[in-house]
Amino acid sequence: MAPYTTHNYVVQGGPLAGPMSLPEGTRENASVLAAALTDPDVVGLAPEMCHVVQPEADDDFLHRFSREVPAGDGLIVFWTGGRCRASLSGKPQLALPQQEDGRDVWLDVQDLVEAMKGADSPDRLLVLDTCLTTDATVSDRQWIRDIGRLSKQGVALLTSVGSSPYAFAANNTTPSVFTQHLIRLLREVAEQPEPLDLRAVAKWLQRTSRNEGYRPPILCNSGSFSRPIIPGRNARGTSARGRLLPALRAMSSGALESCARYALAIAGAPMGGSLFAPAADAETLSRALIQTRCGFTQDTTSVLAQPPTRQRLFEAVREVSGRAENMALIYMVGHGTVRQSGRDLDLDLHLQDDETVRASELVTWLRSSSAQSAVLMLDVCGVRAVQRVMPMTGQVLAESRAGISRLLVEWTNISSQPLEAPVGRRRRLPPASTSQFMPTELPSSAEQEVRWTFDFADARITLIDEAGPLEHWANRLLSRPTAVDPLVHADELLSIAAESAASQPVSPPSNQQPDDEPPAIAPAPASAEPVPAPGLPCGRPPAGLRRRHRPRLRVPTGALPMRVGQRLDLTFDYQPQDPSRVPQPGDATDDHPLDLTLSIAAGTAEVTPSVIHTHLIDDRGSPPEQFRITPSSPDPVTLRIDVLRRADGAVIQSIERVLAVAGRDGSTT
Repeated sequence: MAPYTTHNYVVQGGPLAGPMSLPEGTRENASVLAAALTDPDVVGLAPEMCHVVQPEADDDFLHRFSREVPAGDGLIVFWTGGRCRASLSGKPQLALPQQEDGRDVWLDVQDLVEAMKGADSPDRLLVLDTCLTTDATVSDRQWIRDIGRLSKQGVALLTSVGSSPYAFAANNTTPSVFTQHLIRLLREVAEQPEPLDLRAVAKWLQRTSRNEGYRPPILCNSGSFSRPIIPGRNARGTSARGRLLPALRAMSSGALESCARYALAIAGAPMGGSLFAPAADAETLSRALIQTRCGFTQDTTSVLAQPPTRQRLFEAVREVSGRAENMALIYMVGHGTVRQSGRDLDLDLHLQDDETVRASELVTWLRSSSAQSAVLMLDVCGVRAVQRVMPMTGQVLAESRAGISRLLVEWTNISSQPLEAPVGRRRRLPPASTSQFMPTELPSSAEQEVRWTFDFADARITLIDEAGPLEHWANRLLSRPTAVDPLVHADELLSIAAESAASQPVSPPSNQQPDDEPPAIAPAPASAEPVPAPGLPCGRPPAGLRRRHRPRLRVPTGALPMRVGQRLDLTFDYQPQDPSRVPQPGDATDDHPLDLTLSIAAGTAEVTPSVIHTHLIDDRGSPPEQFRITPSSPDPVTLRIDVLRRADGAVIQSIERVLAVAGRDGSTT
């Protein structure tokens, strides 16, 4: 028997269908990773020592570990390419493939750990490569803490779990970020004569993740897996050599694309005195993208702080477009003029020396990119600004600003057809041409509507702010669903950037070992919209809450404006503002929580329930509380949440938010 005999189980997580279905590439995580592990030119595991598992709800795969792993052998379970969440009781859960009736099925991580402990093995390792669901109400910090507790039960745990799906799937067609990094490591050490232990693997993955702009994976309880995780060349068995199927050999040796994302922030020409500062906004956006830990780095994110000429702008966009494989993001902020010809609408953006560039030109230039995802963000102020424009800060990245129209144009450069080729081979859309923009004929029902000149079938065009030069056209723009939905939505990415800027993660000290207590990570849910405390800087709650918490109102992405007669499900909770805060005497705890009452009103709209009793704990905040609003008229709904201390009825905080409402026909007032 070969030394260091270890049984590897590679589990493909779910779901593979439904609204939470995985991107095409991450559905192949398990097969691609297993192919690399069994490739004779990479790790060279014997196929019988590497099992690919796609568990079903009634499958007994949890019992396989005790049946199939002989006493004394090692056990590694790679759970890869799936979603995770916290149950109502707070237990970490992993998604299984969806049932035929559309029902979601979840597995408690605790049950998986218990099953691994059933094997009579001195070395057990669980690798979790998953992401929290976009509607999850658990923070990264809480999730990692709960996972760390599980690892203390005799199982080493290496996890890449994070709340942002953008740090999980780099793009649509390749494996997830963590799995790509792991396969890259396997290839780099393929010829290494000495074995590689778990600590060394974790350090390499952490370093690579940081270098590419992603959150590093965390290793807990490394002492529970002391044998080599990757055997040296001299210690590997040779039984696998030549036995791998050609298709699997091709899959394991296929090119992995870069996980890096490229961004260019551009400042337009300042006009109208000092009422607007485009250069400062461009710098802020650039820094915020890097702080998201979603693939943007100092090396891939650049700024044109001085207004460029047309030629310089063209060269800069072309450079970003040519280098990016994953995502190319262009952000431009400055003064603009609306250009209308009949029903066609465009924007002239002002550059150096009275030159201009049209939004349609930027789209055309960016469409030459080889990146899978392309994003154009425009923050446009009128040429004659009549009031000072509030500068962009980390707290207002995802919010509207008076005097600014925000336009987002997004598309993906792969076709909407399912992949038939192995992972890594993409079906790309044909090159951009003027004939691919919107057809010349509009539907008869759109007589009063206008259209963008740069619209095309696969574009997702969103006008977020309606207070700048485009405010007069906001209700007349022709809208329709896109043929291909981008993996990364720019408005959600801005929300993550705002969350990252508002609450920076705590960096571990330089002497920290990879399996020390995991560092606290600031929460950054993709679909949540923060509600700042009225009248308070940076959204900080008043002193009455005593504990650095902030309120969060979670609005499903794309749910606004609401529609008359249709309910909108919302979630409210408090989350810790300072993850690194040292517990103090008198803190609210599980045994002695701070009891709260939420009194919810929404004008003429129906609210259910209108009174919610909840509690707050200092290190975790409050549990998520759900309620629904059903507007009865197209008038805007003013949502008000009064937070009262239940002991004496004192109002701790009042939060207001105005929500837009559309009529049943989609029109707004």
